[in-house]
Order: sequence, then structure tokens, then C-alpha cells
Amino acid sequence: MKNISSLLKRFFESQKSNTNPYFDVDEIVSLIDHFLNKDDVSNLKTAIELGYKLHPDDIGFKISLCKTLVSIEDFDSAIKLINDIGLRNNKDLDLMRLECYYELDRYHEALALIHKLTAENSEYLEDAIVQAACIMNDMEKYQQDTYDFIMRALTMFPDNLTLKSELCFSLELQGKTKEALTCCRELISEDPYAAETWYMQGRLYSLCADFEKAVDSLDFALTCIHQNEELEYEIKLMKAYCLYKNESYQKAISTYEELVSYDEFVSSEVEPLLAECYMGLGSYEKAYHILKHAIDLKDLEDEVSVFGNFIYCCIETERHKEALDILSETLIRFPTSILKYLSTLNIKKNQLSLEYTGKENIPLKAGDLARKYLESNLHNN
Repeated sequence: MKNISSLLKRFFESQKSNTNPYFDVDEIVSLIDHFLNKDDVSNLKTAIELGYKLHPDDIGFKISLCKTLVSIEDFDSAIKLINDIGLRNNKDLDLMRLECYYELDRYHEALALIHKLTAENSEYLEDAIVQAACIMNDMEKYQQDTYDFIMRALTMFPDNLTLKSELCFSLELQGKTKEALTCCRELISEDPYAAETWYMQGRLYSLCADFEKAVDSLDFALTCIHQNEELEYEIKLMKAYCLYKNESYQKAISTYEELVSYDEFVSSEVEPLLAECYMGLGSYEKAYHILKHAIDLKDLEDEVSVFGNFIYCCIETERHKEALDILSETLIRFPTSILKYLSTLNIKKNQLSLEYTGKENIPLKAGDLARKYLESNLHNN
């Protein structure tokens, strides 16, 4: 393992002084991996060019470059380089080739590669089949083919837990939630401390609107996590949602507030959800300030619910002019969806007092307010 700090120092010093120091293949690969992980496109390109200059024919460098091309989703270039390398029965290359075929919609070539590896009884056949199942599950167009593929794969590798997990996910995607739950419970019995499986079970319970069981599953999932911040975030986000749906607003607020502290991007994603919890408690003033910050913080072009909730809170807190101002803007951007959402708010809130006294001194519901505004503007134009 190369010391990345010393490598970076040498690399940047050579760039600054315009010299050409020698880096062996492992060092070039380490630099490429580092810049790729940092999303540093400029220095990544420089490191690749340096690798071509120093080691143009080295297979290890070319394989590393293939991985880089796949990572940045340049599948056309990746498959071309894989074919140019021309190695047979190389696990890294065949697994990347398989991914490229699927991503480039060359499904039949992917299947042909699987059949070839099966016929040859390849030592990495199981890895290839698992990878194929994972990729296909992530691509909606292969949904039915994926289920059939996984069922056949399980006849070959019946003890593979990843395939069983992908089967659960495939069933979930098909809307077969009860069958997915049965499959998930079997997985838990085989591997009782897998955080991902408990998370999946919590998600499935939420789809069944059994939010108490969902929260129990998600809580256990959190106890099983080991140094996986991304998964922890996803689990807490799902838990907060389930608590909200179960009307445990204060607990949901506590969970959302934990997430807000992650970073600015997370904060902008979570704040509108946090506001909904305060709305559930009737704390419209608090919800108003959270939503106002969320609207100012990020681009909310497609998030009709945020504007709808903000209008709702403006009306509840008697900020009538602000409600009309934001409604005016929102109606221009998405007139149909905002009307529908405001009507849904009335239904969800059981026709609570969303009243606003207009020029004619007539109390109006939020949905009626939007319609009245739209009709007025149509007549004036």
C-alpha cells in the first residue's frame, strides 16, 4: 500500500516544477484511485496521461484504467479498452465487460458471457452471476427477466445470501410485498445481524403500512451497522418517515434533527420532512420558519409539496400576503400539481380551518384560494 500523502506531494511538486519523475504502476494506480474518489477530474486526467506515458503496455495499468472508465460511466470507452487488452478468463475484465454490456443495453451479449462462463465452469461464475443479478435489479427495464434469472441462479447457488437478498428486492419491485417479507425473514434467520436485511424488512413493513414493526426492524438494523454512514443515514431517514406516518411526531422530529446535522445537502433534503412533523403537531410557526429556510436554501423546482406546505403554514399563521405571493409564483411554475396538492392537504387535515378572508370577505379553503386566484388571473388576461 503506497503512502498517498508522499505520492501526492511528489505528484504536485512535479506538476509545479514541470519535471518528469518516475512513478511505478502501483503508484499510478494509487493516484488514479485517489483522484477518482475525490472527483478531481483535472488531476485524474493528468495521472492517466502520465500512466500512458510511463507504462503504455502494462496490463495492470490498463485494467485500472478500465475500472476508472466504468466508475465514471464511460462504458463505450471501457468496453473498447477491455477488448483491446484481449485477455481471456480474467475475472476483473469479465466482470467489467458484463457491467458494460448491461449498461449499454447489450443484454444478449451479457447472457452469452454468462453462458460461456457456465460452460467453462469458471471459478468466478458465482461472482459473475451475482453481479449480473445486482445490475439487472437496478435497471427497471429488466424487471421480469431479473426475477427469472435470479430463480435460475439460486438453483445453481442455493446458499448465496446476496442472491436471496436480490430476490427479496426483485419481489419488492414487482409489488409482491408479502412474498418479499417471507423471503426477508428467511434471510434474517440465516444471517441475523445483517443491517441491510433488517433495513429491507423495515422498508417492506412500511409498504404494508405496519409502521410499528417497521420502526422495530429499523432500530435493530441501526444496532448492526459497522462504520457505514451512508446506510445509517438511509435507515434513520426511513425510521423518521415511519414515525411520522405513525403520528409519533416528536420522535420523528428527534430523528430528523439528528440527520440535519450531517451536512448542508442532507439538511436541505430533511428540513421539509421535519416541517411536516411540526405541522402534524400543529406547530405551524415552527414549520413556517423551517420551510422558508428550505426554500431559500435550495432549488425546489420539482418539490411541489414544499411550496404547498409553506402556503398552508402561511395561511395558518395569518401571513396572507406571503401566502398569495408564493402561490402566485407556484401557479406559474406548476399550476395543476399545486392545486392538486393543496386539495390533498385539506383532505389530510380533515378540513381543518384553512381560512383566508379575501377582498369579498369570503372564507376560503386553501384549494379554493388557489382556484380563485387562477380564475381571477385568467379573466384578467
